[in-house]
Formats: sequence, C-alpha cells, structure tokens
Amino acid sequence: MADTMTSRERLWAALSGEQPDRVPIWMLYPRERLGYYADVHALPSYARVMPAIWNQTDWLDRRSIPAPPFYTADAQSESSVEVVQDWTITRSVLHTPLGDLASEVRTHRRNAAGARTVYACNSVDDLEKILSIPYTPVEPNLTDFGRAAQELGDAGLMMVNLSMPVGVLHGLVPPDLFALWTLTDLDVMVRFTEVMFEREYAFLEKALGAGAGPVFFAVGTEFVAPPMCSPKAFDALITPYDAPLFELIHRYGGRVIVHHHGNTHAILERIAALEPDGIQPIEEPPVGDCTLAAAKQRIGEQVCLIGSVQYDDFERLTPDEMEALVRRQLRDAADGGGMILAPTAGPYAADLSPRAQENTLRFIEAGKRWGRYPLAWD
Repeated sequence: MADTMTSRERLWAALSGEQPDRVPIWMLYPRERLGYYADVHALPSYARVMPAIWNQTDWLDRRSIPAPPFYTADAQSESSVEVVQDWTITRSVLHTPLGDLASEVRTHRRNAAGARTVYACNSVDDLEKILSIPYTPVEPNLTDFGRAAQELGDAGLMMVNLSMPVGVLHGLVPPDLFALWTLTDLDVMVRFTEVMFEREYAFLEKALGAGAGPVFFAVGTEFVAPPMCSPKAFDALITPYDAPLFELIHRYGGRVIVHHHGNTHAILERIAALEPDGIQPIEEPPVGDCTLAAAKQRIGEQVCLIGSVQYDDFERLTPDEMEALVRRQLRDAADGGGMILAPTAGPYAADLSPRAQENTLRFIEAGKRWGRYPLAWD
C-alpha cells in the first residue's frame, strides 16, 4: 500500500500524539557529515543501506545552532590535536579570570563516538572559575540551518540539538563526581544550572524568533537519573529549568523530544510532567528498566514513544529475530499512534558489518510491513 502522507506530515502527526498513515521510521542517520556519527555517506560499508535510508525512512535532521561555550562571547579557549596510532586526541584549555581549565577528548578511527578522558572541572571551585567569565550574549546564526531546511523539504523535520542547562554542567565534570556532588554540593550545582538556564533561555528565544525548529532534541534528563542520581536531584536540576524551556518552544509552535538513555522506571512520570512531545529512546531491560508496553500504559497518552531497538541488536540478531523484535515493539507501543520506530543510537561504527547491513534493511522492511495503520498482525 502506498504512503498517503509525506515524511514531514507523518512525523508531525506522531509527535502530536496522532495516528499517521504508518508508524514513522527514523534511523538517526545524519543527512550530512556530523562529527559524532560515522561518515555514512563516504564509508564503503554503508553503501548498501543508504539508498533505503534515503528513500524509505523519515528524517529528523539533527543540527546544532552554533554558540560559544556557556553562551557568552567572552569565553576564550585554545585547542590542539594530536594523532597517536588509531587515536585522535583533542586537548583544550579554557581561560578564565580565576585560572585555566584543561580537558581532553579521545576518538578512535573506528568509532566516531569518542570519549572525554580529562574533565575541566574536578572541584566545585572550578565551577566558580567558569562563572567568573564575563557574560556577553550572542546572536544565533541560522544560515546553515536554513539552508538545510530548504534542502530537506517534505522529507522530514528539522531538529535542533539542544543541550539542556544541566547538560552543560555534566559535560564539565566526571560522571562519578557529578553523582557525588548531587549528595554533597547540590546547592552549588543548582546555582550553576540556574545561570546556564537564564543564558540558554535568552539564546533559545532569539533562535526561535529567527525560525529555529520545529523540533528540538533535548539532552539532559539522562544525566540525572537512577542509579547514579536520585529523583530528588532530578527535581532540583531538571524540573525547574527544562519545563520552562519546553514551554517556550511550544509557545513558538515547536515540538520537543527528550533524549534519555538508561533507566526511566523511577522517573518516567517526572519526564512526562515536563511536557515533552516525545522520548527517545525507551530502553528495555537489560539495558534499561522499562518496557515499551509499560511506557505506553503509563505515559502513552501524553508523550510519543520513540524506540527502540538496541544498537548492538543490529549486530547480534538474525534478520528473522530483528523482524520479530520490530513487530513486538510495534504491537506494544504503536496502537492509536504516538510512536516512532527507531534504533537506540545513531551510526557511530566506521565499519557496518554484513549482518548489521542486513538487519538495517530488515528493520526498515519490517517497520513498513507491520507499522501501517490500521495495524494488523496476520
């Protein structure tokens, strides 16, 4: 049966809690080179799957709007790059009136994800160094974003990458120390997050006025979730800041997808209370602790569920097992609309194995076979 909606219409309907012609299929692939994903348009192992992804799936074109660190034009830093065998090491020094802060990221040639190995802040005093940088607001530049939107057309929806206020803090601090500070120095973390919120709100309001959107990919709740952090920390570092930013986006007619890996069981209703339009991914056990069926029952009338085949399942499962998993997840979460079928992560491996290629194609085929409304399982 032929599609009766464009990808743009289909995705918008799903994010609005409505039932489209079929469940949208979003593969998280970038339409152009994007640093934290593999170069799917040039690497030979992706050549087999790209025609299907271009022509048979629905695009959320994830883009960042350039902004200096901490949303201030006065942030000054220097970086150097060193290549050691298969590793690219990027070292950065942030200059502040109270002293320099160093950080380091290492990326392997076979994996675009990278890892931060040195963090800028290792004491709460380091946060004060960052706040000592003068604040000079900046204007958002949407030139590249507008060009990409013109090229996308009806093939999907533009999506702004949005690090939430707590995400700025989390990127500065080792994860174990971040979790410890929620117990020992939560007041300091709240103060820093409050400052980042005020700056981000001002920047986002300008960007919305200039045409950013319509979808925003909000990254932050996963950093303040069990088992590393308590619901109390979530209430202090997420709720007061994310909810107003989401309300601002909605005021301009936009949609919000909360990006959240890991456990959600204890905070699922807290996330829904922020009033996002979607959550990606819902990670089922054993990686997460909430099934799609449970999420559909608990918050499915409020939030579009985006998920959620594990990235490594594309490598591990047989194609028949992949189809069975897609069918089961659609059965659990697609009834009545409000679902987007997607993997849990984008393509970061430089080499897509033959099994992963086959499963990528089978994932798309199964999504189109079993995800068409009205749903039928025979």
